[in-house]
Amino acid sequence: GPVVVVRQRQAANARERDRTQSVNTAFTALRTLIPTEPVDRKLSKIETLRLASSYIAHLANVLLLGDAADDGQPCFRAAGGAKSAVPAASDGGRQPRSICTFCLSNQRKGGGRRDLAGSCLKVRGVASLRGSRR
Repeated sequence: GPVVVVRQRQAANARERDRTQSVNTAFTALRTLIPTEPVDRKLSKIETLRLASSYIAHLANVLLLGDAADDGQPCFRAAGGAKSAVPAASDGGRQPRSICTFCLSNQRKGGGRRDLAGSCLKVRGVASLRGSRR
């Protein structure tokens, strides 16, 4: 009867609260891995997803280009080259060149290639991961 329906609704509400809490915890963890300026800026969920995607592409370009990006802007240089994590346009050509947020930040700080890897990993405690890898 009605008592069963109320209990089912309460159970469904509890499951939804748990699911929401789990999603929010995952976003909080993801936010700690994305470099932001200022460092304590709270990102919305959509900003977190967009910046995470951009940061992954940026790090892929850092890995692809290695020492070729002496100016600390691997994404800008890769956008015009063959090796790039920047996706191709649907017509087979490259998308218009743009400066990646993370390269732009590095450029504003006056960093070159030497500073790039360190700045990517000095994000809210992630620097310690770099030293522990073998």
